[in-house]
This record gives sequence, structure tokens and C-alpha cells, in this order.
Amino acid sequence: MIVGGAFRDPQFARFFVGVFFAVQAIWVQRVTLSWLAWERTGSAGFVGMVAAFSLAPTLLAGPVFGVMADRVNIRRAALVTNALMAAVLAVLALALPLVGPWGVAAAALCIGLVTSAHHPVRMSLGPRLVPREMVQHVVSATALNFNLARLVAPVAAGWIIAGFGAGAALWVAVLCYMPMLAVLPALRPRDLPPRPRAPYLSELRDGVRFARDTPLIREALLLTLVFATLVRGGLELLPVLADGAFGQGAAGLGMLTAAAGAGALLSASFKAFGMGDVSAGIPRSVVVAMTLGFAAIIGMGLAPYWPMALGATALAGFCATWCGVSLQAAIQTDLPDAYRGRVMSLWTVVGFGTVAIGAAFIGAVAEIMQIGRALAVAGVVGLLVIAVWRLGGARA
Repeated sequence: MIVGGAFRDPQFARFFVGVFFAVQAIWVQRVTLSWLAWERTGSAGFVGMVAAFSLAPTLLAGPVFGVMADRVNIRRAALVTNALMAAVLAVLALALPLVGPWGVAAAALCIGLVTSAHHPVRMSLGPRLVPREMVQHVVSATALNFNLARLVAPVAAGWIIAGFGAGAALWVAVLCYMPMLAVLPALRPRDLPPRPRAPYLSELRDGVRFARDTPLIREALLLTLVFATLVRGGLELLPVLADGAFGQGAAGLGMLTAAAGAGALLSASFKAFGMGDVSAGIPRSVVVAMTLGFAAIIGMGLAPYWPMALGATALAGFCATWCGVSLQAAIQTDLPDAYRGRVMSLWTVVGFGTVAIGAAFIGAVAEIMQIGRALAVAGVVGLLVIAVWRLGGARA
């Protein structure tokens, strides 16, 4: 078992226990916020905007926090970001009876700001707990955990919201951050190599230059940008598809999100067991997965029946994870520790931050032509981009 190498390391095993619960919190909070946005407005555009608020800060602040991740004590930074995530959710839960649509948007923006710091910290911490030859194993195992949570947590969130209300779901998310906060003090990540401290902006430019001048990293970032904007942006609008198009309510939202999670879990399991390992370039399987992912978004939009929508969503989840893990592993495997925070902050910008642009765009289009047609438009645009990219590569 490929992931066994990472799990045999005691530090990573402890880290994984904490992350297991923390990612449950991430999915519960995402489902709950999107449901609150839909429940309070019934507007696809507002759901897209709330999704954008939770992701957009990564576009601006992510690289700044990436420099921070390469300069500070990474374990302490992880303690701060996890504690802040729990604190924001606790405040929202306490104030929920008084919170209107714009209160939900403000909470999403706060979570987005903390997340923009949390992502480069998390992506730097895991690989620095194990020997460098195990880094790809860590990426695969972490993706497997993330997508297992994606399968379980949304269904649980939907049931909790339907049975006990959104406030109860928020408190569950708060509790899920506690194990991570308990585990972090015992971790001892690998120290960064000594280097002279340069001005903040100079180090930021140095990280961008390194990513730009490394062909594999540059191409992986561009592909991630296109796929995240159009496919993962569409997956942020599942509340609209579940209730607005099919009338399935919060339970239907849990089912759709779990369908995406089931596809993602299967994909992550294949990666964890060594299928499709990244070598010196972008593997052909990524191109196939991107093409199928765009087709799946079209299928989600045009599905006439609920089971077909679930199937298309599962395929989109599978392809999103296959591309995400493959491209992240391509970047992380030979990445020097000294650049890890800065380069992976750029990956979070294109892998998470641009999802905000996609969600806002598709949500706005859905206000004009309904969610199904909006998703179909996103898928067609993606297929056209892939065709142009492949033709350009063939000519080169």
C-alpha cells in the first residue's frame, strides 16, 4: 500500500488524526454556509457570491501568507489558523438567530481570510513531517482523507441541518477542530535551511519567479486554474442544483455533495494506491480527467432526472480530485522546502481562489438562464479551452 510509507512515520500518523477531524469541519462549514445563503435568499447569485466570499481572499492574501509560511514557525502558525477557524464558526453559531443574508456573507469572508493563511501553512506542514521521498505519499494520503470527509461530512451536515438546524451543524464543525489543536503541540516539523532574511516583497517575487521559471510547475498551475474555475466553481453551486432545480432541500444538498465526495474518494483511493503517479511531466490521464470533468459539468446541468444529476456530480468529483492530486503532486514532489510555502500559496490561489471567480460567474449566469444552462455553458467553455491548449501543444 503506497500510503503505508507515510503512515509508518509517527509524526505523520498523529498529524493525520488531527487532519481527519479538521477536514470534517471544513466540509460541514461549507455545506452549512451555502445552505444558509440559499435559505435566507433563494438566490443562485447570492449562493455564488457567498461561495466567492469564502474563497476570494485567497486570490489576494494567499501569496502574502505563503511568504509567511516560509518564514515563521509552521507548527505555531497551524495552531493559530485552526483556532481562528473554530472561533469564527463559534461566533456565527452564537449569533445565528440575528444573522441575515449579509451576516452570512460576512462570516464567509472571515472564513475565507483565515483559509487564505491556513492553506499554505497546511500544505507546508505535512511534507515537512516526513522524509522527502515520502512527500508524494503524503499528498495522496491527505487527498484520500480530504475526500473521505467530502463523502461523509456533507451527508451528516444535511441531516443535522434538517433535524436540528444550521446552528447545530456549526457547533459540530467547531468541535471537529479540537483534535487538531490537541495534536499540533506534539509535532516537530523539519527545520528550513538557514538563509538570509530578505524583504517581504522580495521573497514574494522570488517565489513567483521560481514557479514561473520551472516549466512543470508553470504548466500545472495553468491547468489547475482553468479546471478549478469552471468545474470546482460549478460544484460550489450544488445548493441551487439540489433545491432550485430538483426541489430536494437540505437533504438533497447533502446527497449531491456526497456524490461528488464519493467520486473524489474513489479517485483519491486510486492515487493513494499508486495509480497515475506523476513523473517528469503532466500525465495524459490528467488531460483525460479534465475532458471528462467538463463533460460531467455539462451533464449536471442538462440532467433531466435526479439520479442522473447525482451520477454526473460523482464523475465531476472524481475528475476534480484526480486532476488536483496529480497536479499538486507534480509541484510538491521535488519542491525545495525553502520555497514550499510561497509556491503552494500560488497553487491555492489557482486551485481555491479562482473557484470564487467561477462560482460567482456561474451563479450570475444562472440568474439569467437558470442553473442547468449555466453549468452547461461552463462545461462547454472548458472543453474549448482544452481543445485550444492541445492544439497549441501539438503545433509546438
